[in-house]
Amino acid sequence: MADPLAPPAPRWSRAWARPVWAHLVALAAGLLLLVPVVGTSNSFIADEGAAIIQARSLANGEGWIVEHPLPEVDPEGRWYPVVNAERGTKGFAPLGKHPLYPALAAAAARVGGVAGMVVLSLLGTVAAAGLAAALARRIDKALTRPTLWVVGLASPLLFDGFLVMGHTLGAALATAAVLAAVVAVHDRRPLVALLVAPAVGGAVLLRNEALVFAIALVLVSGFLALRRAYRAPAGLVAAATLAGAVAARLLDRLWVARVTGGAVQATAVGVPAAEDGFIEGRVDGFLTTWLTPSYGDLDLGALALLVMLAAIVWCALRVRSHPEGRAAILGSAGVAAGAAAVALAADPGNVVPGLLLAFPAATAGMLVMRRRLFNDAVAAMVVGATTALFALAVIATQYAVGGSGEWGGRYFALLVPAAVPLLLRALRAQRRSLAADVRRGVAVALVVCSAALSVMAVGALRANHRAGADVVDRVEAAGRLTGDPRPVVVTDWIAGARLAWPTFDAHRWLYVTKGRVAEAVDRLGAAGVDRFVLVSNDVAVLQDRLEGLTVVASDVPPSGRQILVLER
Repeated sequence: MADPLAPPAPRWSRAWARPVWAHLVALAAGLLLLVPVVGTSNSFIADEGAAIIQARSLANGEGWIVEHPLPEVDPEGRWYPVVNAERGTKGFAPLGKHPLYPALAAAAARVGGVAGMVVLSLLGTVAAAGLAAALARRIDKALTRPTLWVVGLASPLLFDGFLVMGHTLGAALATAAVLAAVVAVHDRRPLVALLVAPAVGGAVLLRNEALVFAIALVLVSGFLALRRAYRAPAGLVAAATLAGAVAARLLDRLWVARVTGGAVQATAVGVPAAEDGFIEGRVDGFLTTWLTPSYGDLDLGALALLVMLAAIVWCALRVRSHPEGRAAILGSAGVAAGAAAVALAADPGNVVPGLLLAFPAATAGMLVMRRRLFNDAVAAMVVGATTALFALAVIATQYAVGGSGEWGGRYFALLVPAAVPLLLRALRAQRRSLAADVRRGVAVALVVCSAALSVMAVGALRANHRAGADVVDRVEAAGRLTGDPRPVVVTDWIAGARLAWPTFDAHRWLYVTKGRVAEAVDRLGAAGVDRFVLVSNDVAVLQDRLEGLTVVASDVPPSGRQILVLER
């Protein structure tokens, strides 16, 4: 019984002790408040545009097929504007590869338009945080609430929650599958293993990398099934995982074929292969998705992030080997926090593709992870082994350029929530070896680093949305100069039509590679289109292909792409 004469607990302590569901509500409210800050007028990467175009077509009752805007100019369908669309006998589906996500996004769009689609992704972040908290409860009850907030506000899922894509929903389902597997094996409740199948199946229906996750979980649970104590539940987990993945893969293929009419093929491939071979491609992909501080030059902000990473590494190594070294630990922790602050001040809209830089808490947790955390801890073993195998498999199979545009390696996001409880457990175990003042100093530094990167993530989204909206507005202004109620826009920019989703229906886009621009211009002339807009990454390269055309107007946005109004 509490002492009635004891002073009341501090307000923050009472708030922290609230039920987990109250923390989830608070997290959801905080993320929703960020929606107007980030904005919904544009998107961060081109794949979002394909999803929005597809979802809008479904929401408007126009179906999966989005017709070619200029079939008379391009009867072969080589210049369909939405790159990587699925093409079948019925026509083109801008995002037909995994139909489940556009179907869900369309339902959200009917309720709240593009903002509704963003909220759908944010719900995925909230669900992933809640499921990760439930998983943390199985590993260490003290980590339940910290896990929830780290996943929701200090991990790449904060950023991914504002993308109109299936990353966060896939991550929530993958976390649910891991949680069900842990409960089935740890508590020896075989029937719970049956829940793994729909969770894995849902993830596979949303994301390609979910197949890699399914293989990892099958291998881990299969290994555990070799031990007599876990044979039945672990064997059922392996079987359920395999069944869910196979069934979802078959359903996905049947659904795509039904949508497009069969004979499915992508209209183009937007990610180049590695130029230097397979091994070099794996190295390039790893460097991009784990260690790259920025897509731009190595300026002050990017350099400061590298200093932050180096300081975190040095601090963690000192904590492991010499926890009594107060000055070295606090000094390196202070350098990390200061560098993070400098990086944020120097470039608040910087995009950080490297996971170790974008997620400082995970980096610190990985560096202080010890083998003893897995001794006789089947929950930790399932989470740790599945996460490790998944990460290695993604490194071995991802594109040499990673995800092309991402915050903290977006192909790894699937298992970020499940990994957080284990990473926080490693940090909690290590902190016991530190003196009280050192412990507080390191914790404050890690919070500062995490907060700086979270603010930068929001800034990056906001800056990219504004830059994209600026280009769209300029293309729209150029289109008005053509005098055509639905102007033709020719582009050699592979992302152009997808990022221009706000005005996609108001224009007739063609994606034409530089080598075929002259052919496209001739065909437009034959079709009676004498004035059109050209959006190019490098107009100088196209000069010899634009002979006989007059420049009516030109514009060069800050992004560097050139917008011309041309007349025959």
